[in-house]
Amino acid sequence: MQFGTFLQSNGNNAFARYKVVAHASDALLQDKLVAITDGIATDLVVGDMVSTTGAKATAAADIAFVVVEPAFAGDTAIVVANPVHVIISKLGLELNGMAETDVLSRLNTLGFTFTDYNTVALRTT
Repeated sequence: MQFGTFLQSNGNNAFARYKVVAHASDALLQDKLVAITDGIATDLVVGDMVSTTGAKATAAADIAFVVVEPAFAGDTAIVVANPVHVIISKLGLELNGMAETDVLSRLNTLGFTFTDYNTVALRTT
């Protein structure tokens, strides 16, 4: 984890990156820090998908990042998954009322690869 920190989650995986990160090809480049000028409006959990302003996405077209570390209202930076080095677990995504097929299509456009309980997908390049 380049920017993240491990927090005790007391059995709640909403705060642990393994909820959404299934595989990472590079332990240092698996995440990136994104500065949010005005701070985020609401708390975020791992698996939330957000726009460039840090607001929770309500439409698939608004998705810019997948959160991999919890963030709290007022924070001026968030830690997000790097699509080049991370394979996402679909089960860990917080859809926030969006259609899963639309979300997966948008994340695929952003460069993410997916896996679930019966699939293992590893990048070869």
